[in-house]
Amino acid sequence: MAYENLLKSVEESAQEKERELREKARSAVQDITEDTKEQAAAIQKSLLAEAKKAVAIEKNKHIYITKNEIKEKLIKAKGTIFSKAFDDADQILSNIRNDPKYPVIFKKLTREAIGALGEEKFHIHIDNRDEQLTKKILSDLNLTGEVTADLHCSGGLIISSQNESVKITNTFEYRLERAKERKKLEVYAVMFGD
Repeated sequence: MAYENLLKSVEESAQEKERELREKARSAVQDITEDTKEQAAAIQKSLLAEAKKAVAIEKNKHIYITKNEIKEKLIKAKGTIFSKAFDDADQILSNIRNDPKYPVIFKKLTREAIGALGEEKFHIHIDNRDEQLTKKILSDLNLTGEVTADLHCSGGLIISSQNESVKITNTFEYRLERAKERKKLEVYAVMFGD
């Protein structure tokens, strides 16, 4: 019986040891599972944060590209409008001689150019369509100068000193081009916010 008690005691001890090992194994598995879940959650959180960051970067990139495309289209549209306005003005000026106010305008351009030259002797270059009008205006203003019909322009004239060292250009094309350059600066200041 002592042998049976010993065997029973060893068996109970072995069962107890087995329970302890199983409990330790269960506890270890539970700890590993919790650690794995925590690590998985941390990795998931990190990946989600990286994905959000990548999406934000991509979104900002698309917004930047879109803004630049819109800005380019706007600049082109404003440039087209600007060019169209001056093309229209050029078209209007090409028919200005038919306007009943043209003689008054031409007289003003003549006075302005002669006044800017500041010399008594001058040379006037005109379009041959303005020859009679020029002679009448010079007569009205009591001025004399050499008149040469060597221009092809929509209207206006060029006045120079007798030796041609100083020239005052007062043609419609020249004035339109000067206005275009001045207005271009203003338009581009508005377009680019300067």
